[in-house]
Amino acid sequence: MALQNELVQIAPKVLCWYGLPVLLSEAQRFRLLLHDIYLHSATGGEIDAFPQLNGRTTAYVYSFDHYAPTLRAHSEPLQVAAARRLAEYINTFCSHNSVVVTRTLSPRVEEVFQRADVSLVQKDLAYEKPFFEFLRAHALPLFHRHERPERHYVRVVPKESGEFRVFVKNLSRPGDSVLTARLVNLSLNGMNIKMEGTHYRHLELRDALQVTLRSPKTAIRIECGFITRIDTAKDEIAVNFNLDDKSFATERDALQLQRIVLYTLEQGARRELTRKVAQPLLATVHAELAEKAGA
Repeated sequence: MALQNELVQIAPKVLCWYGLPVLLSEAQRFRLLLHDIYLHSATGGEIDAFPQLNGRTTAYVYSFDHYAPTLRAHSEPLQVAAARRLAEYINTFCSHNSVVVTRTLSPRVEEVFQRADVSLVQKDLAYEKPFFEFLRAHALPLFHRHERPERHYVRVVPKESGEFRVFVKNLSRPGDSVLTARLVNLSLNGMNIKMEGTHYRHLELRDALQVTLRSPKTAIRIECGFITRIDTAKDEIAVNFNLDDKSFATERDALQLQRIVLYTLEQGARRELTRKVAQPLLATVHAELAEKAGA
């Protein structure tokens, strides 16, 4: 299934990359998220649980240069065996939305992936320019077949959401007292909050609000947001804002909110990828290669 759990209610497209060759900055990861892409850097045994994130909006990149050394497959016969096992694994659930990338290409390894009908690209991605070229040319097109429109929001429930107190000031009526609420969920352009008491019911759609989130560790202020939904049955209201506009939030506050969303997405993905699987891929291949090496 696609990424959805108690931390992530609405997920962007998820690109799982096993053996990410470059260290992306927070700003670079956020720019991808604005284009509806969450790039998850998978390591270790997380590859075993890739099927648990598979869905119409998930794609995978496998770095064979990371995969083979992990298995100590240094000789060509062992690399061929590792390639065969990886290709078989990919074909169990995601050959249509996967690509394997490698710096150096052995003809025998290439043949393995060709026969398995798994996309293979030879490219050195150690530097940012070729990395982003590969991302645009080979990774992102894996999503295009679904023709899903881009969106600029996700919806997450931060693990610490229960710690946040929310203070709401009605900018449309400055004389009103400050209202209190609890955080329900958060996105890059809005939030849902559960109001405490019934004093909020004089609020109207499109009213301008100042919203402050406070926890023992964090304080974030949205200088201006607009009410887009009022649900009196649940005592919830939705507030929308634009983090690209400094009249809505300062750069510092916008950055803090972005970090919370990114961190929660990462937590949600890792929660799915750390679930136990019946037959771990790496352990199985380690055993097979050890047997071949000792033969």
